[in-house]
This record gives sequence, structure tokens and C-alpha cells, in this order.
Amino acid sequence: MASMASMFAKPATRPVSHHPHKPLSRQFFPSASVQIRRRPTSATGALRTRAALIEPDGGRLVDLRVEPDRRDEKRREAVALPKVKLSRIDLQWVHVLSEGWASPLSGFMRESEFLQTLHFNSLRLDDGSVVNMSVPIVLAADDSDKQRIGESKKVALVGPDDVPIAILSE
Repeated sequence: MASMASMFAKPATRPVSHHPHKPLSRQFFPSASVQIRRRPTSATGALRTRAALIEPDGGRLVDLRVEPDRRDEKRREAVALPKVKLSRIDLQWVHVLSEGWASPLSGFMRESEFLQTLHFNSLRLDDGSVVNMSVPIVLAADDSDKQRIGESKKVALVGPDDVPIAILSE
């Protein structure tokens, strides 16, 4: 096997060498320019840095969690709705969606979002911007789920112990 690899391997055309009069950053990254200015902020002359969170995809965080004072109301609403039992993985996707980790999604993907993800590894938002989204986040439903849901506009998503986890609405 090793002898076969040597047949296809290309020898290096020229060795990489360091130019003695150019700093490494200029030689390998000619467009990279980093300037550090020292501003004394204290007697020690320490540097000041600024840290912040990055902006969520789509420009806003989609937080789907229910406020604590409305949880009892939502639990009562979920009892009257048709139920879809979630697998362990579906439950994890609900968690990801509810906390906004999949922003700008506001729920499981619809068909158009699913197809964009499969074919383009991204989503085009209503404003024309594009967000990287290479993993489809979908909730599979079989024929029995479809019959149980019927024409209902809302569905209660329940965990393995039949406790309502979320309400999926149209």
C-alpha cells in the first residue's frame, strides 16, 4: 500500500523557506495587519480589551421559552391538544430550538427551509440575507401521528413519560 502511495505522491516543487528580512506574518499573510496600541489605563500600563457576545444568526435571538407566570396556563392548554410523543433526539431538538441555539428558526423546519438546508447548506431569510444552516431540524411524523393530529392547528409535544414539553403551532 505504501508503495502505491509513492506512485501518486507529488514531490515538493520548492521548499518553504523563511525570508530573513521579512517577518513571518508579512511573508505568509501579506494582507494581515494587526496594530496594538498601548494606552496606559493604570499605573501598570495594562492593555484594555473589550469582550461581547456575537450577534445571533438572523440578527435576533429567537427565545421560545415560556415565562414562568404563564407555564400553568400552557400546561392546561396542552392537556386538551392532540399529542405527539417525542423521541430522545426530538426532545433535544426542542431544547435547542426553545433556547434560540438554532436562531433564526422559530420552530421545526417547514418544507422550504428543509430543502434549502439540504441543497444549499443555508437559509435565505425574508430580508434576503443568508444564514448558514447545514443541519436539518425536523420533526418526523408518521401516518398515526397525522391521523391523531387531524385538522388541529396546535399539537402538544410530550416526552417519553407523557409530560407536555412544548406546544407546536402552525
